[in-house]
Order: sequence, then structure tokens, then C-alpha cells
Amino acid sequence: MKLTTSTTNATNTTENIAIKIAALPSEIKESSGIEQAGKPGIYYTHSDANNPANIYKIDEKGNLLATITLNNAENVDWEDLARDNKGNIYIGDTGNNSNKRKVLKIYKLNPQDPDNLQEITFEYADRKNGTADKAHYEFDCEAIFWHQNKLHLVTKDREDGVQAKLYELPDKPGTYEAKLIEQYEVNQPVTSADISPDGKTLMLLSKGKIHLFHPTATGGFFGGKMQTLNLGKVGQTEGAVFTGNQELIITNEEGHLYRYSF
Repeated sequence: MKLTTSTTNATNTTENIAIKIAALPSEIKESSGIEQAGKPGIYYTHSDANNPANIYKIDEKGNLLATITLNNAENVDWEDLARDNKGNIYIGDTGNNSNKRKVLKIYKLNPQDPDNLQEITFEYADRKNGTADKAHYEFDCEAIFWHQNKLHLVTKDREDGVQAKLYELPDKPGTYEAKLIEQYEVNQPVTSADISPDGKTLMLLSKGKIHLFHPTATGGFFGGKMQTLNLGKVGQTEGAVFTGNQELIITNEEGHLYRYSF
């Protein structure tokens, strides 16, 4: 896949707003990612950096159903979750606020066998000496998604909040270089990502907004014109997951759960 850079202007609409459906359990400190848990209305989520290495199973009423403690993991800076077609959960320990972390990690979890945790470690292939100092916040990632047997990471440009860079990794344990395949001037720092069940819509989340793309048959994820939708007054939105091709469940740092349809 060729690296592409796109700057197409966005189409904006404010027709719908997100609906608050529940408060998250108090055990969850600044929910930073959410993923489906295999049954309708049931989800996995987690706390942000420097909290216990736990995955929490919740329902849409905000009830805590189970806590999965990962004894072989550390929550350095967990930022997002993804799920493959076999039910494995990928935990992105990919936060890099100060750009000091060179080797990052994604945990691969079978929720039925949490003690058999696998690790995917990686460095960014395009990280060169001198390009990851405090003046270049290019290698902080809060958004991952799984698609066609690969993991995809979307970076959060913390310098100017403009350029979202999309990288690709194998979904198997090992040590890799994350390959840069696309980038797009989203104009907002990206905090989560997911792809719709039918594979036709890529969603990037930012503060109070979602950004929609339509992947093309030729392999580009940032296909067509970006569509930006305002969620309303939802605070600092950090995690989002498709529950249908046009419906999302969203979490924010303030501890609330939202539903949004478009």
C-alpha cells in the first residue's frame, strides 16, 4: 500500500447529538478505550495511565459485571482497545505523551484465558534520531483498530492537532516495526478509532466529534471526503466502538457512557 497524504476539506453536520445512557463504575478511572465483549450491550473498558492492569466488563446501564486482572501486564499508558473476529482483545499500551517511549506494546488477551497474555512490541519505522523530541509530538497513539488480520494505529498529533498518521502491524505476538501507510489532516487530536462491522466506515474520535472515512477497494483507509459530526456536550471523549454500521458507544474521561447514531 502506498503512503498517501490527504488534505480534502471536511463536510460538517450537527444534526444529531450523543445521548448519555449511564455513568461508569467508580473503579474505572478516566476510561480511555471501549470494545464489544461478544454479547449485545456488553463491553470491555479500562482505566488510563498508571492505574491497575485491569479490564472491566460492563453493561449499558453502567453495571460492573466482572474485573479481569492481568497479572503479567503493566498499565504504563493504556489508550484504546480493539477486537478481532475470534474474540481476542488488543490493549494498546501506546500512550507517549512526552515522546520518551521508543518501544511500545500491545497486549493480546483471550478473555477466557487471561494468564496466557501475549505481547506485540513495536517501534515506529519512521522514527529517526532527532524527530521525536519535545518539538515533534508525532508518536503518541490513542487509537487502534483491527481489520483483516492486522492491527492499525492512528497517532495523536500533539504538536498542532492536525496530522493523523496511520500505521500497520501484524496481530501476532512478536517484535515489529510499525509501517506508516497513510496520513490525513484531521485538524483534531485523535483519541480512538474503529471500523464498522461491514468494513465500509472508518471512525476517528476526537474531543466531542467523530470523523468518518470510507475505505476503498484499492486499499486506502482515508478514502473519499472526511465527514465530521459533532456529538454535542460530551466532555473529553476518549473511547468509541461500533455497535452497528451507523451506531457507536462512546466513553469520556468524566466517567459517562453515550450512544450516538448517524
